[in-house]
Amino acid sequence: MKYQFVLAHRDRWSIQLMCRMLQIARSGIYAWLHTPMSERAIEDQRLLGLIKDSYAARSGVYGSPRVFLDLREAGETCDKHRVARIM
Repeated sequence: MKYQFVLAHRDRWSIQLMCRMLQIARSGIYAWLHTPMSERAIEDQRLLGLIKDSYAARSGVYGSPRVFLDLREAGETCDKHRVARIM
């Protein structure tokens, strides 16, 4: 989260200043930038799209248990806790 904050605000404040204030290493930000996304993160992004579609199809009324059931009916294999975390 801190790295994302630094990247989102690097045009406003210097990276060096934000790293000092957040007590993180500058090298950590650059290492994080060049690290590829994990398979789980990629799968979470894909599931997020499906969750948003299911949620929107139900006019934003369904919570994670019902969205989970929608995904299961669509043939997705995922856990209800994962759906809740992503939502």
